[in-house]
Amino acid sequence: MISRIEVWMAHPAGPQRVGEMICEIADGEEGRGNFRYDTAYLQQPDALALDPISLPLSEKTFSIGPPGVWGVFEDSLPDDWGRRLLVRKHQLPRHQVNPATLLLCLGSSGLGALSYTEKGSPQVSHPEVSNLRLGELLREAELVERGGVHNSEISVLLGAGSSPGGARPKALVIDEQTDEQFIAKFPSIKDRVDVVRIEAATLSLAAKAGLAVPQTRLVSCAGRPVLLVRRFDIKKSGRRHMISFQTLLKAKGYYVCRYQELLKVIRKISADPGEDSQGLFRQMVFNAVVNNTDDHLKNFWMICDSRSGWRLSPAFDLIPNIGENSEHVLFFDCDPSYPGRKTLERLGKSWGVTHAKSIVEEVFSAASGWREEFSAFGVPANDTGRFGEIDEYLLR
Repeated sequence: MISRIEVWMAHPAGPQRVGEMICEIADGEEGRGNFRYDTAYLQQPDALALDPISLPLSEKTFSIGPPGVWGVFEDSLPDDWGRRLLVRKHQLPRHQVNPATLLLCLGSSGLGALSYTEKGSPQVSHPEVSNLRLGELLREAELVERGGVHNSEISVLLGAGSSPGGARPKALVIDEQTDEQFIAKFPSIKDRVDVVRIEAATLSLAAKAGLAVPQTRLVSCAGRPVLLVRRFDIKKSGRRHMISFQTLLKAKGYYVCRYQELLKVIRKISADPGEDSQGLFRQMVFNAVVNNTDDHLKNFWMICDSRSGWRLSPAFDLIPNIGENSEHVLFFDCDPSYPGRKTLERLGKSWGVTHAKSIVEEVFSAASGWREEFSAFGVPANDTGRFGEIDEYLLR
């Protein structure tokens, strides 16, 4: 199966054709691909490299083996929740479920600045964003999870533009009064704890700890909580390009990776490596002390536009360990377990992070109020009691 895909970049003046990707993918998702930037795009003074490490601006033809699609393009695709809905929406047979086909189904509905069309097809510049009421989306999400009959037109709104991390029910929504766009995150029928309120409280705590986080709102819908997270890929000047650290570090399958490897990438491509190094270190310390063990590479992104260059994205999907994972995905040094306050300070100093000790102090000070924060957001007492290790970490 050969797919010829035109890649487009959102631009204030209108979508720009960035280049063409040719994917040859056989059954089982084994495949190969080629990508070439358009000459006209390369001549633009504000042209951005889609992947500054693997796809630098060049007239050459780039080639890749299995799965036949570059990581930066796979980054546009939603998580498992959204992919299932794309498959249902477009009624794809199993042998056609591969990254290239899913990108064509996604079109312009993903997060970030990229969109995709079949060669020769018109470019659609308006992504599918829901102005439906949250209650309708909430009911539809529950129907999808239960495997019941559902409205396929609404289902694509639920999943096509899902957030970079996680595999939970969500949708893209718009505030019609302000035109601000949000990711609405719903409770799941599989939840054993109040995940929505816990995440809302943790993001608020992170902001108090000095982390850059998106604007959030916790709202009630039919007596159930829904978390609205403002999209950080959209600014008044337009949409911003995004790339995950999983792509930047070329990590595949089961990987072993340290926070320091992310730091090296930041110092290589960031337009402000000093500030972004501090931001990553602060997020690492916060993840450690609140026991956010789900710190995988798809939860860390760089964002870019022609004005600001490459910058570390705001932190998102922050939540204490609810999956009973005793080890972090990312290693702090040589260990995936909580390293302790002194070791965090030592790591920051050895990595050359400015004001590392002060950053640790600020994060620990804010985190000490985690119980009050959880209570303020209405997290049930039984759920709060599951995270007592945070108190232990604050003392070590």
